[in-house]
Formats: sequence, structure tokens, C-alpha cells
Amino acid sequence: MATTRARNRGPDVPTTVLLGRHLAGAERAVRRLATTLARQLRHDVETCDLARPRDPLARVVRRVTARGGRRVVLVPLTLDDAGLADARVEAGASLRIHRGRAPADDDVARMLGDRARDGVRTLAGGRRPPAQVSVVIATGGGANPSRNADVARLARLVYEAHGFGDVTCAFVGLTTPSVGEAIARAARLGAGGVVVVPHLLFDPRARRRLLQQARAGATAARLEVAVARPLDSHPGLVWALIRRHLEALADGGLGGAWVNPELLRVLEHAHGHGPRLTADLEARIGQLLPPRYQDGARVVSSAPMGAAALQRDDDGRVAWDQMWQGFCELALAGGPPHRGTLLEAITPEAAAADPARYAEVRTELARGLQLVSGLPVVLDGPVGWIGLRCADEEMAVWLMRAIVVENVMVRREDAILYLPAGCGFTLDGEIKNVVTAVAKTHHYWIEHQAALSATGRRAARRA
Repeated sequence: MATTRARNRGPDVPTTVLLGRHLAGAERAVRRLATTLARQLRHDVETCDLARPRDPLARVVRRVTARGGRRVVLVPLTLDDAGLADARVEAGASLRIHRGRAPADDDVARMLGDRARDGVRTLAGGRRPPAQVSVVIATGGGANPSRNADVARLARLVYEAHGFGDVTCAFVGLTTPSVGEAIARAARLGAGGVVVVPHLLFDPRARRRLLQQARAGATAARLEVAVARPLDSHPGLVWALIRRHLEALADGGLGGAWVNPELLRVLEHAHGHGPRLTADLEARIGQLLPPRYQDGARVVSSAPMGAAALQRDDDGRVAWDQMWQGFCELALAGGPPHRGTLLEAITPEAAAADPARYAEVRTELARGLQLVSGLPVVLDGPVGWIGLRCADEEMAVWLMRAIVVENVMVRREDAILYLPAGCGFTLDGEIKNVVTAVAKTHHYWIEHQAALSATGRRAARRA
């Protein structure tokens, strides 16, 4: 389709190629995305519609090699990898092809959840509680049962991460249930409203069909239905593509110490593997780190870091506010997230089975969270959770996304984050992991705000 140019060029500077299929009608939106991605990666980004005739990918690769490029990163501009397996290109002696994958499920689930939240705010003038709303994840649908099951799994992830009354999936194409059937089901179950979230990417034709079906379903069910905005413009899409871009480079032999909360802990699996980055690429990736890590004064290690030992005060209690001051610095350079399976909240029945221990865990979590963040703790929220009141909704959204990456489940109600609490949580295990996740991500937020403030000051001086 087109090239989005950036200033940094050279034989070892990769070119990212966004691969899509049947992008007609979405060219402008795709170009905007490519421009944003090129600005973040600081190198050229090409877009390629594989449905166009005369081998479009080969033409893109010829343009890259004509500019002297020797590395191409292929990243699918789709929500799954199906249909792009036939994107073949010959890699000669002077050209290295790195193959990326479609955005990861956790990234897609976060974007779907965000869109659903936005949609809830449009129902009943913003007065409809999420627990009264049914969310329908609507996708194109097809004859592949595995792909359809993947959408059902995404719906479950969205349900687990938010307080919606129900989250289900529907299909715009031949597969059932249809969007209308899903809306009718929500009405039978007593939903106060429905938000239909398109599981589509740069597919205006399918979105038009979805809108028509949602309107018809709302009329038939006599229920208020909102259709959420598409994922095309979600800011998380850029970072999801960057993540896949960097993973593809690592898998192809360009390893490196790239640890950055904004990039959602990509390349963690590549610690200690592969050669160092070229100086040019390493410098550009380094600019994506928080400000204090950009000057080279602090070494960002790629080696995994061991768990920090608990420190105690004179009364024998854990000194959360003392142990994290040094640990946060190291956490950015490779501190591990919660180990094993996703750390989740317990059920109300489990909390009621051992109320004394549940109260002890929440008391220690409240003390630790307040010490490491300085934010007010909310104890009157849902059972199995402990709340942290952020300064505003922007801060809550930012921290929520970063904490989920630490393998700790988190929910958000406006500016309040809810973190898991359970009777079986131990001081050296789950309690420390929750407090660690908040300490690290809150530290990142402070760096993020500092960077924004510095940018604003520079802009003001130029004005």
C-alpha cells in the first residue's frame, strides 16, 4: 500500500511490514497506524494488503532492498495468524526476514475490555452499573471451530477482568450465535443493556454488517444496545504490534536487554540469549525506556533478578516502604512478575470459610499498598478484592494494564483499582507479589508522569 518514512536508515535498521488482507476502505486508518508505529520505532513502516494482485509483498521487499535495507519484520495486521500463512517471500543472502505474530490474546483482551467500558458509559446516560450490562464480543465468524473458540476464550478473559454482568461472543458471519441472538439472550437474562464490542481490525464492511445486526437486535429485544468503537484506533494496538515486532527480532537472532513496562515486558523469554543489538537499534530502543534509563548511567541488565528479601522494622513488621526503594530500580531491569498461574481473587464462599485469615491478609495488603504507593486503600469493595484509589482514571487505566502484565489480576471501577486478596495468601508469596506489582508499576507511573512533564516544559519553552 504505502511506506511511512522515518529518519533512521541503514542496512541493520529493520523495516516493519504490516500485513493485512482485504484492507480496502480502511487505507486511511492503516496509514495513521503506520505513521504512529514508525514514530515509536523510529524506522520505516510499510503496509501490505495481501489481497492485491501481482504479489504485493514481493514488491514491498524490493522497495526495502532498493533502499539498502537488509532486515524486514513481517507483523500481521489481524487479530489472529490464520490466513497469512501463505505470505511467502524469498530471503536472499543480503536479506533477513523476521516473522512476527498477530497481537497476543492478553493485549486483545485488554483492548476489548477498554472498549466495553467505554460503551457502558453511553448506556442510560452513564448511569448503568457494569454489573447490569451484558457485553457481546462480536467477530466475523467462519467455519474454523478453533478460531471461534479463541473468541469465546477472549470473552471469558474480559469477563474475569471486569465487573460486567455477562460477557459472551457472537458472530457476524455464518456461525451462530448471531449478534441478534446474543442480544435476545441478554434480554431474557434480565440485562439492563448490552454493549457489542467488535472483534474486528480494519474491516469496515464487517463493521457495517455488525451495526445493522445490532440495531435490528435492539429493536427486536426492546433493549438499549451500544456498539463500541473499533479496535483500529485503540492506543494499545500500537504497543501490541511493537511487542510482536521486538519478539520477531529476538527470535531471529537480534536479542537484547529490552525491558520496558510500556512494551508490556516483551522479550522476557529472551533474557541471556542472542547477540547484542547494533548500537543504532539499541539506542533507539533505549529511547522508549523511562527517562532515567536513557542516559546510560544506569545499566539495564538482561539477567533475571532474584526475589527481594523481606525487610522488617523494629516492631518485626515488613518494612514495605524501605525494601522497595532499591528494588524498584532493579525491577525495571528484569525483576520477575508473579510466578506460575495468574494470581486471582478468591470467591466470597472461600472468604467466608476463614474470615479471620481473610481479614489478616487484607490488613497486611492494605498496609503494604499504602506504604509503597501513598494511595488511599479501599476496603469496602467486592469480596476477594482490595481497592487502591488512584489520583484519576487515567492513572488507574495505566496501572491496571501494567499490573496485569505482572501476572496479577486487577479490576477497575472508575479511578479505583481492585487487587486480589485471599485466605491462602502468604507473606512471602502472594502478599509480597501483589505489593511488588504495585510498587513496580507505581514507580513506572511516576517515571511516565515525569516524562510527560518534561515534554510539556520543553514544548512551553519552544512556544
